[in-house]
Amino acid sequence: MAIHVPEPPALPEELAKLLEGQPDAASSSTQLAVYRTRLAVYRTQVSNLRSHLANERTHLAYMRTSVSLVGFGITLNRFAQWLIEQDRTATNVPLVDARHVGSFMVVLGLMLLAWSLYRFLMVSKDIEQGQFVAHDRAIFIASLGVLVVGGGTALWMFFF
Repeated sequence: MAIHVPEPPALPEELAKLLEGQPDAASSSTQLAVYRTRLAVYRTQVSNLRSHLANERTHLAYMRTSVSLVGFGITLNRFAQWLIEQDRTATNVPLVDARHVGSFMVVLGLMLLAWSLYRFLMVSKDIEQGQFVAHDRAIFIASLGVLVVGGGTALWMFFF
């Protein structure tokens, strides 16, 4: 989607001339109202541009987090596999088999990436329609899910 940055509307020459002299109140007021309307439209377009750029920055932050989760998950999985192959795991260490944790982190990172793409597209559509509705329930469910899964994983890693 190409976003066009509009130029601010120029003050019409005839309006500038009217305002310099002694214009009558009715015609100058009408022309000023037209100019103010054009200026308001310009400000709305610039505001939409800022909203799209903020949405894109948010999506890129989600992508960065997803790449980190996937990369760390692969690293953890491969390191756990290497420990098993080298027979360096001890039976009293709680992290005997961290392969599943690494695999789960990869899946979580991919799910986060898919969700962020969906969210980016929905917010872009809302910005274009001029009616953004905050989806508090989705944010609450996602946060609660990460809290439960992260807490469960931490408990599993350190106590089982």
